[in-house]
Amino acid sequence: MLLLDSSAIINGLRLDEKNKYIITSDCFAELKSMEFRLLAENALNLGILEIRDACPSSVQLILDFLEKLGDKRLSKADISLLSLAAEFKELKRDFEVITDDYSIQNVLKILKIPFSAVLQGKVKKAKKWKK
Repeated sequence: MLLLDSSAIINGLRLDEKNKYIITSDCFAELKSMEFRLLAENALNLGILEIRDACPSSVQLILDFLEKLGDKRLSKADISLLSLAAEFKELKRDFEVITDDYSIQNVLKILKIPFSAVLQGKVKKAKKWKK
């Protein structure tokens, strides 16, 4: 199972029928251009992409973690993706997050959640921010 950030679709990840893809509603809303929106909607219609959101307790867990980490740069969509990833980890799901966003990758690395990138490469070392 692959959990997608909007950057994965924007940067050209090819969605195929061999995998199951999930995107949060906030990440889906970031697909503003007609091209990317149609690509995602087509995948939804084919049943290879699903929109799913984390439960409120998972969102709060990530918000608390980010406050302790001192990272204030993440958007609502970023937080939705991290929340669902944390929820999947807690449920011991076999998944990987696909994102080119280094801020998201940094948090995933600290949380020991597997991730890959499409174009940008992967963050090498996690950073903790000072308050």
